[in-house]
Amino acid sequence: MVKLDARGDIAVAEIVLYVPIFFVAIPLVLRHGFTRKAGWIFLILLAIIRIVGGVTHILFEQKPSNTTLQIIFNVMEASGLSPLLVASVGFLSTVGQYSLDDHPLMSRGTRLMGILGTVALALAIAGGIKAGEAKTQSDLDSGTKLRKIGSALFGVLYVAIVGVTAFCFQNKHKILKYRRKLLSGIAAALPFLFVRVLYAILSAFSPSPLGFDADGQRIAVTSSSPLKTFNSTTGRWEVYLGMSVIAEYIVVLIYTSVGLRTPLNKDEAEYAHAAPVVAYGMQNVQPLTLAEGGQYTGRRSDEWYKYGAR
Repeated sequence: MVKLDARGDIAVAEIVLYVPIFFVAIPLVLRHGFTRKAGWIFLILLAIIRIVGGVTHILFEQKPSNTTLQIIFNVMEASGLSPLLVASVGFLSTVGQYSLDDHPLMSRGTRLMGILGTVALALAIAGGIKAGEAKTQSDLDSGTKLRKIGSALFGVLYVAIVGVTAFCFQNKHKILKYRRKLLSGIAAALPFLFVRVLYAILSAFSPSPLGFDADGQRIAVTSSSPLKTFNSTTGRWEVYLGMSVIAEYIVVLIYTSVGLRTPLNKDEAEYAHAAPVVAYGMQNVQPLTLAEGGQYTGRRSDEWYKYGAR
């Protein structure tokens, strides 16, 4: 067996770290829901991507001539960010459940954000495959362009997540008790998620280490661009470890920890208990009456104010 380089050792570490995440995420999905809107299913998807990516990276180091393995682990590296971002969108949908879900930003906005994440993922995968299978400089440039567009969309999606998170904090008093804890978890993860997204963008815009000569033969290409440090396959492994692997894993740990410690089902039970009282209160609001000066007066029942205004 060929001795692994630093990136190979990182691949081994990712396998070791994400196998437990996979098994921890399964009960989270069972507890909180399988739906895309819930978000938890994407933690399982991310764990699978990282495990497969790690295995294929190790195999590629044993067989460097196998371009298929290289394409697979490059695509896995590029596509892992999408489940993390889309999971964040799903968690925001859960935060607004029973309180803010009728607001257009939460109902239609998060849906559009999910679509944006899917489009960015498709572009990242298509770009990685096209660049890996390129036979000409034109094919390579086309694949690189798709990756750049995909990474830019990831950046847009991150900004949208920050915006929706800020909106939720502005309306925190309306959010149910345990969903506020999930919101705090999302906020705690945002700085590390920013580092991960930034690395993906810088990596996509870094110069390719390979090119084609006039005869259409692959050749190594040197560059003086400072962005070469961020290349996900040939850049400095220390930068890759810190900005990609560690930053991403911290976000995953925050989400899994919050998921394990937050009984979201208690919010649902409380909401189900309060709903009949709210309905009763709405039916018992005193009708508006015309007072002196032409002003309408009226009052809400105490029960409606207690449950409906929080």
